[in-house]
Amino acid sequence: MGINFREDDKDLAFLKYCEEEDLRQLANILIYDVAGDGAERITSELPNEERFKKLEGREDQYRKCWDLIGGELQHYGGDTLVNLFRRSGVVYKELLIDACEKLKVKFDKNRSAYEIEDCLLAEVINRSWKGMSDEQKREVLKGVGLDEAVDGAKIDDKLRDAVFSSASASMFLASATAGMVAQAVALNAGMGGVRYFVARAPVFGLGGPVLWAALGLSVIPSISGTAYRVTMPASIQVAYMRRKIEFNDHF
Repeated sequence: MGINFREDDKDLAFLKYCEEEDLRQLANILIYDVAGDGAERITSELPNEERFKKLEGREDQYRKCWDLIGGELQHYGGDTLVNLFRRSGVVYKELLIDACEKLKVKFDKNRSAYEIEDCLLAEVINRSWKGMSDEQKREVLKGVGLDEAVDGAKIDDKLRDAVFSSASASMFLASATAGMVAQAVALNAGMGGVRYFVARAPVFGLGGPVLWAALGLSVIPSISGTAYRVTMPASIQVAYMRRKIEFNDHF
């Protein structure tokens, strides 16, 4: 029936300005089971879209199909079997809130999508904290402008405070978490015939099973949890892309 992008979704309209490789990474997350065996999802419509197929091999394929990529993500909103075979999607903020609630992120629904993304990014780093080496922890603290003497038990609140008060701290966490997702995706290279790439972002060596376990994706049932297995890593990639656009415009 075709993918339809919801034009009323102000939080995804910026995708039209994103770079080819960033959109490619987002599309790969939507099309392939990046937290599993890398196989193509039966629920993904993007590979069968005529416009997408006709542009295959062109260097601007993904930029020309930004609306199809955004529409595919909107269609993964929610977490029911019925919604996996739906024809009408939900706006990005709604699916972001749903993903954050499942991860038990501390956030305010009345905040903007940008601010809710900040809470998500801080939670991902917080959950990965114990698995980091001392050097990696120092890199995170430096990246968000925190003192190395921060009590690890209070790192969650400190990270949240840092990203809410500093655009550069928010950008750093977005780069770090997107890099972790990219590395985890890269571990499935060659599976499903998909071309993966590692994002140009800090990578802390915590990809793969460690990251998916931190996000709860390794224990989500493969059928009933399909939407969440898509929207969680996709929201991290979208957050990174949003901040990248912001920094290119203002810095």
